Amino acid sequence: MQARAGFMSGAAVLKVAEAFSSETNYTVWNDLSSNLLSLSWLLQYTSFHDSYKAFLRQLYSPVLASVGWDAKDGEGMAYCLVLLLSDLFTY
Repeated sequence: MQARAGFMSGAAVLKVAEAFSSETNYTVWNDLSSNLLSLSWLLQYTSFHDSYKAFLRQLYSPVLASVGWDAKDGEGMAYCLVLLLSDLFTY
């Protein structure tokens, strides 16, 4: 993650993450979620964590709404796996 390496501010990383809010590709969400989870661990005992959790709910809402819980015709397995990633951010 660019922020951990000091190449980019945390705020800039969150702005980049927002650009992927309508993404439906599992690989993209898997990588993004991994980095966002690392940031969540860093923020968990700070006053910013509640705001960060709200940001995550907002970020994941569009893709979770579009995926739904019921399989759709022509929907690949990787697309459905996005749902599993949402378990990382159950707030």
